Amino acid sequence: MTTLLTLVSKQVWPQILAVVHLRPQRVILLHSEDSVESKGPAQRLKRFFDDSALIPPNSAQLALVSDTEFSRIEQQLDELQLREKLHHDACLLNITGGNKLMATAAFRWCARRSVRAFYLERRNQVTWFEPRDGDIHTRTEFLDAHLTDQLDPVGLLICQLGSAVVPSRGERLTLNPAGQNGRLEDVQSHLKRAFQARDSRLDFRKWLQIQRERTIEEREGDPLEYAVAVVLLKLGVPRVYRSVELKPTEAIRFTEGELDLVFNWGGRLWVVDCKDKAAGKLKLDNLKTALLKEGVNLAKVEKHLAVLERDLGDKDIKVLREDLQQVAEVGGLLGNALAIRSDELPPQAAEFVRTHRPHVEVIYKNELVTRLRALLRGNEPASRDSLSELAAQHNKKP
Repeated sequence: MTTLLTLVSKQVWPQILAVVHLRPQRVILLHSEDSVESKGPAQRLKRFFDDSALIPPNSAQLALVSDTEFSRIEQQLDELQLREKLHHDACLLNITGGNKLMATAAFRWCARRSVRAFYLERRNQVTWFEPRDGDIHTRTEFLDAHLTDQLDPVGLLICQLGSAVVPSRGERLTLNPAGQNGRLEDVQSHLKRAFQARDSRLDFRKWLQIQRERTIEEREGDPLEYAVAVVLLKLGVPRVYRSVELKPTEAIRFTEGELDLVFNWGGRLWVVDCKDKAAGKLKLDNLKTALLKEGVNLAKVEKHLAVLERDLGDKDIKVLREDLQQVAEVGGLLGNALAIRSDELPPQAAEFVRTHRPHVEVIYKNELVTRLRALLRGNEPASRDSLSELAAQHNKKP
């Protein structure tokens, strides 16, 4: 029976990816007393593993280790090995989480007790450290992050966020038979025509199977959200959630915000923010149209309109930055945030995006299919030949 010992910190993906890749029979989550950085994430991971059937029922457990005393960490690992009757050939230790002291102490313990250890790089490369013949030998392999694609996105969101909870999952979107048979090229051409005509009346709900957890009030931006969901589903994403509510803690009754779209793909949690048109600009355009209908010469009120446009623009930029900040934070370290827009971002908002790459990407409606296809393919595993080459390059002693 293989037991995976794993150091836990706030980022839960390295733990989940390792479990999906290795499929251990038991997982022991090593955590410190720090409720924010380690203990809380470990408790959420235990609930996630208990609910997800990735390991046998009730096979995830918690174990406390120090995060400040080097020798104490090794002593606690010795006690754990004795208590749980862990044979060195039947256990592994994931040193990806925890702080540097915990990882270093755990690594030395593995070397002394002939226990295999590994570290997961962000590009899904697993580096193994194997005690052998009085030395540490290394080898690398690449895990297929798409093995996690069937995991529930909202379940992953709850596991990642910590203090925030999800009072409502909103809508679960999958393709219905019409959507499965429809052509992606038709979606792209429809989007391009709508973009060129400045028409937001897109309706792809006829392609979707929609399971609602609550009644959601219709909004102007809904058509774009459904269109993005259809494109994602046609490109292979198993399911997309729409209008997922968040709130800071269980004790607080009001919601903190709402995520337009959430999905899971390629070992990452993706959060999508959709805006078909800036609110302030839309209001100003409507005002100008109304004034023209009343016969008002816009040149005579140009100064007032310019002031109004600047004020509304400042408000739009603030909202844009807040939206982008939220999706960037929710996605986590191994997450991606997408901002779908019809119009070019204001310079201040564009600068925010540049400083947060590669975790925030802006995609415009007229290039939706092309850009989403490229982004999703960017998370595909490398070819078998290139994997072998990379593994050979790294298959040496440290």
